[in-house]
Amino acid sequence: MRNAVFLLLIGFGLGFTATTTAKEPGTTARAGLSDYFPPTEERGGWRSLLPESGEPDSTQKAEIRRTAGVDWDKLQDAWKHNASAPGGTGLLVIRKGYVVGEWYRDAERTTPFNIYSSSKSYTSTAYGLVLDDFHNPVPTGGKKLTLDTAVCNAEWLPESLPLPDPRKAKITVRHLLNMASGLGPEPVPQDKKPFETSLGHVEGSPFAKLKAEPGEKFNYSNAGVAHLVLVFQRAAGSDLFPFLKERLFEPIGMTQLRWQQIGGDGAIGPFNQGYSGIHTNPRQHARFCYLALHRGEWAGKRIVPETYYDFAWKGTAAKADYGAQWWVSPHVPDAPRDLVMTLGRDHNDGFVCPSLDLVFVRLGNGSKFPKDFERDLVHKVLAAVE
Repeated sequence: MRNAVFLLLIGFGLGFTATTTAKEPGTTARAGLSDYFPPTEERGGWRSLLPESGEPDSTQKAEIRRTAGVDWDKLQDAWKHNASAPGGTGLLVIRKGYVVGEWYRDAERTTPFNIYSSSKSYTSTAYGLVLDDFHNPVPTGGKKLTLDTAVCNAEWLPESLPLPDPRKAKITVRHLLNMASGLGPEPVPQDKKPFETSLGHVEGSPFAKLKAEPGEKFNYSNAGVAHLVLVFQRAAGSDLFPFLKERLFEPIGMTQLRWQQIGGDGAIGPFNQGYSGIHTNPRQHARFCYLALHRGEWAGKRIVPETYYDFAWKGTAAKADYGAQWWVSPHVPDAPRDLVMTLGRDHNDGFVCPSLDLVFVRLGNGSKFPKDFERDLVHKVLAAVE
């Protein structure tokens, strides 16, 4: 596989608070949420209630409880649970805009991890920036791309032609984002014509024929996201990474991130993987989640249309706990109804809970976990919130 790796090492950015930054017309502070926004890591990063090293003392623990409403001793139970699984890992918890818990093992703050399928939420958010449904015109060509635009055609996805299954002509952007396109869940090879395989144009491809009619059944399909990568190229005239770098990463201070590419070398591509392949650290992924917590607003500026989250965070008839490349309640039993998640292989996950003004990120490179690891981690973090 040929991977084109991009590094963001951008030493820009100031600390932001809504009290010092004028709001643009049409933007409003999210009720009940902190109006703090962190500068880049190069300029100091997240504000923290933790000591520079070691555990907080009794006075610091009291301050964490008073300021952020978190019982640090209970929160430490979440870290102990996380540390019960092998591998390098980091756990970061942010309440009311303050770092209240941060631990690493065999890693540092800047250690990058592949967040795997948590990358899908980034791909989805890119669509939030170009789909006409959310009142953002498609950047090139003057053509409107909507959730209900059929894409397996000469206009949007000429690479899909000829269609190996005529039912593919019905696949829309909505179907692909909601994992209801009818494409199967089989793995996509990264090293041998991944996009052609996803389109069903390689002999023996499991994606030549649909598993169901578009819109009828949920299948967690990386091949479907590969379709989104190619449609995005047509719509935005750009690969995902450079587009998001300008429109999202730079505005919110994400300066330590790279996104693998797949394809090329005579095959379609190379393009960003779309369904996986973002390498970053907990503090960076927390920015993406914090933007989502504020429903696309950052320091008084509208980065992502708020209506995108209304769509992306709503389950479907095909899958009640899956929206548009985001996992939603009731994926974790007995969790708040507004909990939303970016979930990646080997528990490379981000969690957003607006009602609690809470973001937490768990990343790592281990592959063996206790039963119900994710559910128990969520419950242990929530148990510490007062």
